[in-house]
Parts: sequence; structure tokens; C-alpha cells
Amino acid sequence: MTNAPESNAESDADTQSADVKNTPSTEGADENSAPVEKASNSKSIEFNKDISIRLDERLKHLEKESVRAYRAIGAGRNAANLFALICDKDLTPRFTYQSKYKTIDHPNLCRLIASNKVYWPPDKKEYYCFIYEDTLGNPLVDRNARNIALGWRPESVLQNVVMPMIEILRTLRNKEMYHGEIWPGNIFDGGAKAGQKIHLGECLATPAASQLPAVFEPIERAMADPLGRGPGEIADDLYSFGVTLAVMLRTQDPLKDLNDEQIIERKIEKSSYSTLMGKDRLSGAMLELLRGLLYDDPEQRWGIEDLEDWVDGRRLSPKQAPQRFKASRPIIFNHKKYLRPETLAKDIHLDPNELTKLIDNKEIDQWVERAIEDKIVKSRLEQAIATGANFEKGNSYGDRLGVIVSHALFPGICIRYKDIFFNPLGFGKHLIKRYRDQQDVQAFVDVMKYYFIAPLLRESKSHERRGLVSKFDTCRNVVKQKGLNAGIEKCLYILDPEAPCLSEITKDYYVQTPTDMIRAFQNLCTKSKPAILFDRHTVSFLGVKDRYSIDPYIAELNSEKPHVRVLGQLKVMATIQKRANLEKFPALGKWFFKNLDPVFKRFHDTKKCNELKEKIKTLAIDGDLKAMAQIFDDAHIYQTDLNSFHQAIEKYKDLVAEEKKIEHELAKGKVYGVRTGQQVASVIAMVLSFVIILISIYAAFIKG
Repeated sequence: MTNAPESNAESDADTQSADVKNTPSTEGADENSAPVEKASNSKSIEFNKDISIRLDERLKHLEKESVRAYRAIGAGRNAANLFALICDKDLTPRFTYQSKYKTIDHPNLCRLIASNKVYWPPDKKEYYCFIYEDTLGNPLVDRNARNIALGWRPESVLQNVVMPMIEILRTLRNKEMYHGEIWPGNIFDGGAKAGQKIHLGECLATPAASQLPAVFEPIERAMADPLGRGPGEIADDLYSFGVTLAVMLRTQDPLKDLNDEQIIERKIEKSSYSTLMGKDRLSGAMLELLRGLLYDDPEQRWGIEDLEDWVDGRRLSPKQAPQRFKASRPIIFNHKKYLRPETLAKDIHLDPNELTKLIDNKEIDQWVERAIEDKIVKSRLEQAIATGANFEKGNSYGDRLGVIVSHALFPGICIRYKDIFFNPLGFGKHLIKRYRDQQDVQAFVDVMKYYFIAPLLRESKSHERRGLVSKFDTCRNVVKQKGLNAGIEKCLYILDPEAPCLSEITKDYYVQTPTDMIRAFQNLCTKSKPAILFDRHTVSFLGVKDRYSIDPYIAELNSEKPHVRVLGQLKVMATIQKRANLEKFPALGKWFFKNLDPVFKRFHDTKKCNELKEKIKTLAIDGDLKAMAQIFDDAHIYQTDLNSFHQAIEKYKDLVAEEKKIEHELAKGKVYGVRTGQQVASVIAMVLSFVIILISIYAAFIKG
């Protein structure tokens, strides 16, 4: 057992140079506006006006992977004693469940006070923040603990753990929520002595079950990578609760020298209850409870109603360890003997080439038919092999075949393909983490491109899994495409709707919606002069979150012509501003104005172009993107300019033709201007004569 930490606060070295206080700007913006940085000498951050997060009080015992914890102080209606969890983009929080979780008010469950984005001065970027009431105390064990045996008395566990946990699980069931992090590392003592009181920690700051040690997961889910497990069901929470009770009651850990794969094998061989309890013996009600909660078949595992019946003292049918098929003789695979189809299914990914040999020489068929003698398993295997025969041959054929064969041998097993292990609903978050860590994602691309998991999704009893079929259909087409709003970038947001925008352009902002994005662009243009605002991520994110703002202009965004491309970008932002009825964005307007030169150069009438520039400049300074885009949407300005241009061309052609005619006739010796000169000379002579006569008459009159 690992002792809980003595102190719950320690100084954060990162804050030594950060004397900044955050005050989000609320003028003309909703609660999700991109915050504005304001300098101060405070060591705190204001959150939603009535909560202050202490930068210098780190709470290490509440931290998780990529999630930092700090003390927070509430005011007004909020409790004074709070803590804040600061979440990075590496692990997407469970935004979907926020509203449901916030309505739960149970004294033994960590209570959510508020959540929102927050600007973090030490890092000069935005994070997502959860604020919880801090009544937790210390965790029962350190989060890094894996070998746990608390040895608590059954009476104490029954009164102080079982009864409140049943109430919490009932509440979660009624809210249609899955907790996903029920284990001693996320259960706290509430400030009391060990075993006298418990508080269950929060579950929203990280993806479902990603922080849960594999031993606390049912066999099928334990085989998946932590980030690939995906959301579970109440049956999975009940199993985790059962394992938690087992480690609280047992006096020694029989698994201390085993890794996760070995623990899974032992659970398959001996059942979860026997594996977890080892030599410890229970009797009576607690034995019945543990056997019911740790039943390996989720269909037979106790539900909330069974727990309530047990609490009321009703005797339930005793649960026996499920009987798994054991072959009469082993099959050799990857230099190892296997007697159970489940353990073989678990390891098939280790040598896909050998699997194809076992199938080609029908050795695996004969093993299932003669050594296992189960018609259902045999039928599933035959169907899987028939399906695999239609797969495209070539690279990774054996890996793809192995996936469906493993499911035939062990229905419900997670998908184990090459080096990625996942449940379909966890595929998106698993992919995003690999992508963010700049690791190889080719295996994920294979899954989307070849789509060999389609039969498994269609056969699933889960409505959510079957709903993934259309998403994978879309991704299969999108991942092959090039250009903006395509490729693996778009697949990220299709497969994980909770993911924020992962573009490097918005790396300092936590962008969750199109509104967030346009405000982030405004903030970015206020502070700097970005070269570009639209890349594969920003366009793909908008394409998934608000396709009506992107789809009409996608051809323009992908154009190789700069003037077409920048107008497409302006129209996208203008559409978002208009549809959400947002405030003005002067900095973003100025950015667009500076990038509209390729558009202005397309106009022929310099005078009209300068007039248009002045008009656009005024609107840009005002930040009215809608009006800017509307001007360029007016076909009249282009037609008028084009008509004037054509008229000028015709006039120019006439002049050129006349010039050529004159030059041609001059070349023939024709003299131009003689007749006209004679006529002009005659007129001039006539005028001069008339003047002379008038002068003469006037002179004679004077003398007379």
C-alpha cells in the first residue's frame, strides 16, 4: 500500500515570474469569449468574477495526467473552499456530461461548482478549467499505487463505503452517466481517519476511464489502451466498485508481481473474483456482494436493482464463476500453447502472419471444432474467415484478418490492431493523443481507410457503436482526400466531437466552437500580425462544427488564386458573425483589409477601385465583416467595372485601327491635312481682310 500524501498544497515554481491577474473581457461577448490579458501584481486568477484561483498553491494530490490542480477561493454564493483543475488539449475533458454532473448534489461525491475557459498567465495561453468544492481530504492511496491491499474490516467497509457508493451509483444511473474512475486513487477520506468516511472524486477533467488502472476494468475493457477504452456503462462502474471493495478488504495483493497482460490472463483463467482475492476468504453478505459485482459476464453482473435487493436483505441467487471453454488440447501460436480461445484472441495481434498460416492450413478450424467442441464459436470463426477472404490483400492483411478472428474467438474484446488497442467509441480520443504527441498514426489511418471493423460495429448491440458506422464511412472517404476540410485533420473532429481546435494558429486558445474561433482570431490579430488564419485544422474544425459556414465556400478556400481564397475566408468569418449575431471584430477586419490586395488588383477602374478601398477600409476599422463580405458579394460592382473595361477596350481598338489606317496611307504617299489647311487658311484670310477693311473705314471716319 502507498500512503496518502501528508500535505495538500505546495508551491508552484512556474508562478515565480507570473505576476499577472486574469480578467476576462465581457463587453459585447458571451461567457465563452476569448479573455483579454491585464497586468497586475496578484498571484491569483479571477474566474467567473466570484472565484479566485491561487497560482502559488498547487494541489499535487488532486492532479491527473496533463491536469494540474490549484487551490481556489469562492465568494458570494460559492463555497469558500474550492479547487481548480486546469486541463490541456492533450486529453479532452468530458464536456458532454457537464450539465448532468452539475445537477448532482450528493455529500459523498465531488461537487462541480463551475467550468469555463481561463487565461493562464504563467503559460500565456488558455486552458479549460473545472472548479469543484474541496471537501475531499486525501486520497486513500497515491494515484501511482498499483499494489493495493488495505485490509479494512468488512463492517467498516459496509457502513462507510458500500452504502454511500450504492447511493452515488444509483444517482449516476438515473442521470444516465458513467463515472469511469472508481478506484481508491480517486476515493478520498473526507478529512477523517482511514475507513471512516469516503468521498468519490470527479470524473470530467479527463477522457472516460483513461486514468483508471487496468485491474479495475472488466476483462474486455482492460485490454484496450487507457485512452482507447471509450465511455463505458453502469455495469463497468459496478465492476470497478467491486474491485475497489476487493482491494479494501484483502490483506495482501496476489497480483503484485504481475503486469496488466498477465492479470488479464489470470482473470480469464480463474475469474475476476478468485484473481483479485487470492488467498483471502470472505463469507456471508460481503462474499455474495463481491461475487455479484465481479461477475465477468456483464449480462449476469449485478445491476443497481440487485444491489438494492441486497441492501434490503433479500437473498439473491449465488453467482458462480463463469465457465469458459477450455480446449482438450492446446494450439501453438507464436511459440506459446493456448487452451482457451479468449487468451488466443488476446494475443493474435502479436503474429498476424502465423495466423494466416493457421487459417490456410485449417489448423485453427480443427482446433475449435475438435478441441473446443463449441458450435457457436465454430460458426463465428467460419463467418470471420469468410469475411476476411474479401479483404484486400497486401500490407497489413494479416493484421486486419486478426481483428475479426479475435472477435470470433472472444466477442466483446477490444480491437487490437498492430500497436493500437481500442474500443470503437474510444478511437477518436486515442487518435488525437497520438497525433498531438507526434507519434505514428498510420495504424489509425488503416482502420479508417480499409474499414475492416465495419462488421463488428454493425453486429454490436450498442446503439452508440452502430452509430459510428456513418462516421467511419465519412472518414474512409475524407482521409483519402487532399486540401482543406479533408484528410486526417478532419477525421479528428468527426471522431471526437468534444475535441477543441488543434491548429498551431490557435495553440494559445481553447477553441471549442466557431464563435470561440472568430474571437480567438480577433484576439490574435489584436496582439500580432499572423501570416495566415486558415489551415487544415481551422477549416476542418469549422467543417465539422458548423458545415453551413464552410461548405458553400470550400472551393474558394481551396483555390490556388489568392484573390478567390481570401474572399472565401472573409465570407466564412462573415457568415459566423452574422449567424451568431456577434459583436464587431475591428482587428480581424483590418487583417482582412491588408490581405485584400489581390482582390483590389483585379479591378480595372482605378478611380472606382480607390473609392471601394475607402469604403471597405471604413467597414474594416469598424469590424463589420458581414458588410465587407456583402460588398464583394454584389455582382453589380464587378459587372460595372467589367463593362467599363470592355468599353475602354473597344475604344482602344478603334484608335489602334485608325492609327494603322493612317500609317498605311502615309506609306502610299498620301498627304494628310492639305485640304483642311487650305480651308483654315481661307477662313483666316477672310477674317483678316474683314478686320483690315473695318480698320480702314474707322481711320477714314476719324480724319473726316
